[in-house]
Amino acid sequence: MTGSEGEQTATHTADGNGTGASTRTPFVPPARPAGLRGDLLRLYVVLAAGSVIFALLGLSMLNPVPEGKFQMKDGSFINIEDFDVAELGPYPKCHPHFEEHEVRHENGTSSWVKNKAVSDSGPFPVGHPQNPEWQNRSHELAVKENYETRFQWAGLQPNLHLLLLATLCILIGSKHGVYLFTEASATREPAQLLQSEDAYMFPVMGSITLFGLFLVLKYLGTDFVKMAITVAVVSLCSFGVGANLEHLNALVRDKVSKPLLRIPYLDQDVTVIELGGICIGGLMAAAYVYSKNWIVNNIFGISFCLMGIKVIAISNYRTGAIMLVGLFFYDVFWVFGSKSVFGSNVMVSVATGVEAPIKLLFPRKMGGCGMLQHSMLGLGDIVVPGVFVAFLAKFDAVKLGQNAMESYVYLNTTMVAYVLSLVTTVSVMLFFNAAQPALLYIVPFVLITSLSVAISRGELKELWDYVIEDDAPETTGAKSAQDKKDS
Repeated sequence: MTGSEGEQTATHTADGNGTGASTRTPFVPPARPAGLRGDLLRLYVVLAAGSVIFALLGLSMLNPVPEGKFQMKDGSFINIEDFDVAELGPYPKCHPHFEEHEVRHENGTSSWVKNKAVSDSGPFPVGHPQNPEWQNRSHELAVKENYETRFQWAGLQPNLHLLLLATLCILIGSKHGVYLFTEASATREPAQLLQSEDAYMFPVMGSITLFGLFLVLKYLGTDFVKMAITVAVVSLCSFGVGANLEHLNALVRDKVSKPLLRIPYLDQDVTVIELGGICIGGLMAAAYVYSKNWIVNNIFGISFCLMGIKVIAISNYRTGAIMLVGLFFYDVFWVFGSKSVFGSNVMVSVATGVEAPIKLLFPRKMGGCGMLQHSMLGLGDIVVPGVFVAFLAKFDAVKLGQNAMESYVYLNTTMVAYVLSLVTTVSVMLFFNAAQPALLYIVPFVLITSLSVAISRGELKELWDYVIEDDAPETTGAKSAQDKKDS
């Protein structure tokens, strides 16, 4: 499976009725930048090695907790029945009354009530995760812990893990997108092209999907429903693993494999490697459904990010800017504003409630029940800016082919901006001990940086006018009718 973009021009002739008829010259892809294949192979090796190293570091944190015990922060153990919710907060997963709290009645008896049965407006009793006294205390404890470990390996490790995976996903996805972009016409297939109208709808469709998941989890959040969501997501991820393996196979062999069969309903060719990858993905999906293992989660997440950045293309810079700005406000509202409207932080509720690879997980410490606790980064915070950066990388490829630059100027500088935006996000998150909308910081960094580079090089108009046509195979060059309309 390959994506495609390139250059194509249109000429017009008059027919017998005096109307204009359009003909197009054959598609000619830009020259593939020298050394691109070698760079990609090295980057894939770095990604694999880095993933393995951090996976081993995460596994090294595991410390078995005896059954019926709870491990305190000082390393000592207490009996699980001695867990004091007034001091230690809500009951943990290894407690028989996890997600419950005790209610004492006037007649001296008591009963157990599910936390979700409490009204969104409260009051929240002791043992409920939104109990005000506990929230204040847990905030103080977390701020103190973040301050004490900010320069220690325990505090740096999850953040370095986050930076490595997110940065490599965008860098590899963008460069592999250029590799597919410069594929020979005979072996190239159309990619998914986003026009301006698609970019306008991104925040709307994203909001509908997010809020729909929130309602499902809140009112129908049974084990069966959660399992159905998990199975649906990992099934799609299995196909992504197959497609990525075929892309990697074509990169290593420097040739596209011949199709083994064609899936009629999807109108998609499948190679032997891709079919094998789908089978491997299916086994991983089964393992994930059974264990919810964070390593499998991250393999699926990385695969999804790479696939999205490689095969989704934006038509022009303006479309990318619209997409980023729209999702900037989307992210800010659903993280900061949704609680005042819906009584809960919708983004965090969905991210933590959906047990599926919709985010990357970074182990940071052991919990008292012997399970790893994780920091997380949503896949959208990688794919959305990644698609925009991939567009800039393709513009770099065209300029390299014209000998107008000697390196990936736009890609490299925007990648530095992306890393700085993640550092800013993590720093603010640790300082305030609260979830942060990553796009709040990513969008200004990448937009301002790319515009600044274009202005400094005197290429602003050229970058703004650079267009990928909505055609099959995808084309670049003169403006399409839609882009003229947008202008």
